[in-house]
Amino acid sequence: MRLVAASVVLVCAASAGAAPATTPPTAGTLGPSLPAIAHRGVLRVGMFPGLAPFVAAGADADELARLAHVTTPPAHATDGRAVAGFDVDLAAAAAHALGVKLEIVLVERFDDLLPGLVDGRYDVVMSGLTRTLDRARTVAFSDPYFASGLEVLVPQSTTYATLPALAAAHARVAVRAGTTAESFARATLAGASVVALPTDAAVLGAIDRGEVDAAVIDYVTSRDAEVRGRLHAPLQALEDRRFTVEHFAFAVRQGDADWLAWLDLMLREAKASGAFHALAARYNPWFRSER
Repeated sequence: MRLVAASVVLVCAASAGAAPATTPPTAGTLGPSLPAIAHRGVLRVGMFPGLAPFVAAGADADELARLAHVTTPPAHATDGRAVAGFDVDLAAAAAHALGVKLEIVLVERFDDLLPGLVDGRYDVVMSGLTRTLDRARTVAFSDPYFASGLEVLVPQSTTYATLPALAAAHARVAVRAGTTAESFARATLAGASVVALPTDAAVLGAIDRGEVDAAVIDYVTSRDAEVRGRLHAPLQALEDRRFTVEHFAFAVRQGDADWLAWLDLMLREAKASGAFHALAARYNPWFRSER
């Protein structure tokens, strides 16, 4: 199935609302996703509203839409909250290409995303998710659609000039629990005190208030805080670089080869037609410095 022209996809991506909540199957009744989606007429997408501009919910979604100059009605999750962001738009484009309604299922914790997928609560995860070898033991990943990376934020007045210096000083380093940022900090900053917090907002708040000496965070997250004016303390990226390259991808259940192939083809078709890049252009304030 070929993705429709960019202008049509973008309109649908911005305006598609959530379908009425459907009852997920039990783990024992799960089968191939493509025929199941066609039969129910609904694409169910799992998301965690924690990484803007990929997924935002509630008041954050309203603010994101305003900053991105989106004027079409927002989508809504099954819990009634408005949702917005690049992944929300890609999900809406996928639902349109499939000829079905979109149902967005928000989870309370980032760590709940993959278990919910495996248990059949939704058909795919689209949520700024980094594909890793460890996660690939549980789920299958699509082709990547975005590259970012981790940076280490420190105050401009810091005495730490390098990553080894930060570790040697037993510095307090904030990370979001359960993410690649936590894995990186624990593996790379031996000797530092790693402070695992529940959200990126909590991580940024801790470094902004001076409660920690550094924060390991995705570049796009720190860029989002800049765009929204949420940082007050002067901060800088340690060594003025990113320490990792991370590829965001969609996640599906293992063994669901046809569904995975469809998603890969959708991404390729969207990029070839220009629809993907036209959609991403909405988020230039966040993406323009991506490297």
